[in-house]
Amino acid sequence: MELQKSSLVQVERDVSRPLADFPAGNGEDPFIISCISHMDHKAREIYKEKLCSLKEHVKELYTATKANPVENVEFIYTLCRLGVCYHFEKEIEEQLDKLFDSNDFHSILRDDECDLYTTGLAFQLFRQFGFKLSPDVFEKFKDGDGKFKEHLGADTKAILSLYEAAQWSTRGEDVLDDALVFSTSRLEGLLASRYIRPHLAVRIKNVLKHSYHKGIPRLESRQYISYYEEDEIHDETLLTFSKVDFNLVQLLHREELAHISRWYKDMKIKSGIPYARNRMVEAYMWAVALNFVPRYSQARIINAISTILVTLLDDTYDAYGTLEELDLFTDALDRLEKELENEGMSGCSFNVKNKFKELAKSYYREAKWLNEDYVATFDEYAENGETTSTCSLLLAATYVGVPDIDKREAFQWLSSKPKIIGAAVKIWRFMDDIVGHEMDHKRKHVKTTIDCYMKQYDVSKEKAKEEIERIISESWKDMNQELMRPYSAPYHLLQHILNLTRACEVTYKYHEGYTQPHHLKDCIVALFAQQIPI
Repeated sequence: MELQKSSLVQVERDVSRPLADFPAGNGEDPFIISCISHMDHKAREIYKEKLCSLKEHVKELYTATKANPVENVEFIYTLCRLGVCYHFEKEIEEQLDKLFDSNDFHSILRDDECDLYTTGLAFQLFRQFGFKLSPDVFEKFKDGDGKFKEHLGADTKAILSLYEAAQWSTRGEDVLDDALVFSTSRLEGLLASRYIRPHLAVRIKNVLKHSYHKGIPRLESRQYISYYEEDEIHDETLLTFSKVDFNLVQLLHREELAHISRWYKDMKIKSGIPYARNRMVEAYMWAVALNFVPRYSQARIINAISTILVTLLDDTYDAYGTLEELDLFTDALDRLEKELENEGMSGCSFNVKNKFKELAKSYYREAKWLNEDYVATFDEYAENGETTSTCSLLLAATYVGVPDIDKREAFQWLSSKPKIIGAAVKIWRFMDDIVGHEMDHKRKHVKTTIDCYMKQYDVSKEKAKEEIERIISESWKDMNQELMRPYSAPYHLLQHILNLTRACEVTYKYHEGYTQPHHLKDCIVALFAQQIPI
């Protein structure tokens, strides 16, 4: 189906529009186009054969570590960091369940012989799989004044482990808040030292930029493969296995990206909606963040296409349409949905289309605020932001392509507004608004989070930003809690929410990366354009 030019494009020249000068996306970069267009089918077959052989050897290594619980946990952690634990998902979950129920293992962690590196690593691993290991395992590393012992700061690997563990804090876990302050300070100090080894300096710099817990999983694995290779005691078989896996999966991702590119061209989006951002590759980056595992191919493609459509809708309301045009456009979407309902349409497609209708109405509400020069209260804006964050919409679209789930139950759960969604929408909406605040003020744009907070609480811009960042931090703690067992929904559905929030963190922590996509170029090159030398 071809996307026809609408009446929104055929307009009089004197119409005043809130136009934005959007830069080109990474999908228009010749180098990236060249790299991701390369399909090496012969290499794929070689990788598949090699991966199958190596997997058996890695499984043997894993089995051998079970005799020693600490070695076993360290090996599982390494599998996770290298991005290959999905090959042994069932075995790992069963083993961690067994260890978590073992009094002997808990005694090992609390024994003085168990060092900070191992304790932090185990803490991360158990929480990653939903086992809420108590933070009191870190109490033994504090002095009589309740502060972390100073000598710990000299052990780089231990401090890195503590820093990563602290990212999993939930509300009220003061020892983890203390751990974050202590480890951040020590890592910054190590980074400033002239004596730090170069590869460790790179690792510290990267972890302070994005922690493992809050980074895009496949990017984190790509980085960790290089860290692991620098480790003098790395296992060569495991290293090669992770490299082959990364390269093989990347070839699949390139194929999916080519599929999305063909869809984009067939729809003639660039000519039909020329005012909108072309963010095809960036949208697919979010889809890979959602879940990189091969069997989620359909979910990734649907998620990426949905993100592209959301971008078009956003730019139509935010950077092109007049209020009169948007009024007609929103009404047309509403009538369409009523007709579908009258036809008795139900199921996946109806749920997704209904989410798009809700989004259009929320965008229209913002357009009216802009037209009326109205600054919403923070509460009004946050309520509208539950929809404009697009969190629920993108998840609903993703569920269409997720295998092995009861889709009706998944949609019902999503519609119940679970706590983890409430946490995610705050992070998504507020992070985007903070980094985009100055940019939005350079053109005619609706007032967003910072302005609305300033209005409702009569505070300065600096104070408003500080409080909103606190809300984001607390929302991460709420999300961490909802990722603990017993789960409110199937684990991989919760994992998708976490992973998309990780994509938000990478995209918006320092820059408005989706609108200014050159900030994401290194990520995209690492994910799709460059194979790992073997």
